[in-house]
Amino acid sequence: MGNNANDNDFKWYHGNMSRRFAKDLLLRDPDVENGLFLVRTSGTSPGDYVLSVVFNGDVVHYQIRKHGEDAFFSIDDETTIHGLETLIEYYQEDARGLVTKLTKPIKGQAPPHETRRHGNTNLLHRATLQNNYCIVSELVKCGDRNLDAKNQVGQTAVHLAAIDGLKEILEKLIESNASVNCRDTAGYTPLHYACQGNFPEIVEILIAGGANIQARHTKTGMVPLHEAADKGYQEIVKILLKHNAPVNPRTVADEVPADLAKKNGHTECEQFLCNYDRPTNEKKSSWYHGTLDRMEAIHLLNESGGKDGSFLVRRSDRHDGIYVLTVLYGGQTFNFQIQKMKLQGHFLFIDNGPYLPSLEHVIDHYRRMPDGLPGPLIHAVAPIPKPPVPEMPPSIFNGDTLRKKKESLSKSVLEAAFPAPTSSCNIDDEIDIKIEDNQDLHCAVPAIIESDNETPMPESEGIIIKKSDSTAFTPGENLILGEVLGEGEFGAVHEGLYITPSGTQQPVAIKMLRDKTSPSTREEFLREARLMMSFDHHCIVKMIGFSEGPPLLMVQELVPLGSMLAYLLEFPDRVSPNYELKIWATHIACGEFQQWFNLNFEHSMMNFTLHPLGMKYLEDIRLVHRDLAARNILLASRTQAKISDFGLSRTFGNNDYYKATAGGKWPIKWYAPESFNYGAFSTASDVWSYGVTLWEMFSYGEQPYGDMKGTEVIEFIERGERLPQTEKCPDYVYHVMLRCWNLRISERPTFKELMDIFSNDPEYANLNDLAMLENLS
Repeated sequence: MGNNANDNDFKWYHGNMSRRFAKDLLLRDPDVENGLFLVRTSGTSPGDYVLSVVFNGDVVHYQIRKHGEDAFFSIDDETTIHGLETLIEYYQEDARGLVTKLTKPIKGQAPPHETRRHGNTNLLHRATLQNNYCIVSELVKCGDRNLDAKNQVGQTAVHLAAIDGLKEILEKLIESNASVNCRDTAGYTPLHYACQGNFPEIVEILIAGGANIQARHTKTGMVPLHEAADKGYQEIVKILLKHNAPVNPRTVADEVPADLAKKNGHTECEQFLCNYDRPTNEKKSSWYHGTLDRMEAIHLLNESGGKDGSFLVRRSDRHDGIYVLTVLYGGQTFNFQIQKMKLQGHFLFIDNGPYLPSLEHVIDHYRRMPDGLPGPLIHAVAPIPKPPVPEMPPSIFNGDTLRKKKESLSKSVLEAAFPAPTSSCNIDDEIDIKIEDNQDLHCAVPAIIESDNETPMPESEGIIIKKSDSTAFTPGENLILGEVLGEGEFGAVHEGLYITPSGTQQPVAIKMLRDKTSPSTREEFLREARLMMSFDHHCIVKMIGFSEGPPLLMVQELVPLGSMLAYLLEFPDRVSPNYELKIWATHIACGEFQQWFNLNFEHSMMNFTLHPLGMKYLEDIRLVHRDLAARNILLASRTQAKISDFGLSRTFGNNDYYKATAGGKWPIKWYAPESFNYGAFSTASDVWSYGVTLWEMFSYGEQPYGDMKGTEVIEFIERGERLPQTEKCPDYVYHVMLRCWNLRISERPTFKELMDIFSNDPEYANLNDLAMLENLS
């Protein structure tokens, strides 16, 4: 293929595509064969690319490394080749070290121009330089010329026309579909040059032809507005702003156009930029949802139709002053943090995007142009109206007092994540279970329940709790209510302050029941509160007190890092399947790490620590959790995890199990067969849930059983099938999961046995030693 080859010959580039999406795309192709391939941008190494190729029913990924400033590339540091398209041609001729030679590409787009080999100056370049419109017209009329061919410095004919202000030639080139967004080796687009040269007409023509007004210089990050402001070309500035260029784009050095105008003495231009105010018609109520976790946001976008460009804005529950833009494109959900400018908090920004004065302006900007997003924002997903929060006594709504008290507290602590009052599992994971009160469990399930104990079930499900100290009751006047952290079906969780009897201020989470709830809901709420008051364990969320109201509320400790599930979904890149996840699995089932927790080491390898002694503690006190899942494990720090959400928990005293006498909506995907079939719950059923929790960890937060409904999961399990081993899960850990999912409860491990299994295994003992050394280093 020569310098003037048509772009259609190498449209195998697919932009910023994830590894998983690339694999799915390749294997879904109806003509899948060895050598089917695509090229995508590397998500981990800026400037590099990835070759994904099919081989024997799987997909192999090769890193394509860029060398230096020019377009030189190689795979595995072998042969270095000039031009990405030349590299692909090279491996289409022969495998040359790859698992197979490249055959057919998955059609995408042509690779970026800055990655292509540079041709010599051709006739089109020379005709443009000579401002010879007739020859340019004849050349483009022939149709066999590559309009985007580059000369030795990577400039196309469009570059040359923009540099010299050649209006007619530029219009002819654009009319013939020449690209207006190529970058040369210096990192500039034609629009950059038109702004530098003060050519207003050329700027208008380029923008009308599709020029990206937010194209950044590859080194400095300057966009065309920077170029115009730097030279004080106010007419160019006004044209760019008229075409919706943001007034405060940022360079790599964090300079906005007004900064450059000021630095170069262009006072009038500086003042114009500083005083420029772009109105917006955006309404926050159309897309802002307040506190909303990632899974809820994804669910809402899919429920709204799953259309490309669907979006919403939510408040980050673990970062101070940060919002999150969640947007859907190509069936994939993307989350972008909307941060505040550190020095001037009234400006907001996404990644290296422009400074914008409000959330409304952020949405307005990204509706107009992608500017680093996978596409523009199109379909706003509005929040679902929620029931009002119950009225509180005036002392709790003392806003002035709250502001004064909060000044002395870390905002990041006050706004820490805390689970909503109800389970966060998908509604499809829950089904209504009906329990027959007179059902004989021993006769119904002889293959599962093997106990000969005929002790009758207690008549009441009530839990007798030993009265605690005075903190069992927290009067409302000792609480200062803050912002909502989360909401559920029956109530809300607020941030707040608890003023202790000694007068100290303690950040807390206030779990509040709405006024208009049924007596049974109120009783369940009080049951959970009294139960949690009886706990005294560092691996269980601490209950500070509760009030019978009105309103009815619980006061609990704040758990700063949020749920383990949310952490896995948000920070998967921080977890290695061959190290961190193995350490994590060890912590779940190995008591040897108790000493590490007590020492409270802060280390990156300790990001995920679900402490086993919490469940062992529940096992010892004869209590079944009934809702053990990754969403209900909270991370207090990098070295401390806590079990939460005891709304379904029950004691079973001297019996072998707790027998539910009433049904309800249960998280079926985490339940053992004896639980969803017969309402029987025991430590063994918690062990089954524990195995599902392990599976969530090693799948990096995937939904167990995928899109199956609750009834489908029951049928799946009763056929003898189990969750499959995930790609990142070692055989050893999966074997433990399968033991947890044994149909016969007598053959499932206890939590004590799980601790012994991991702590006595040589492989995990080695990890133990390695981790200990790293903590001491």
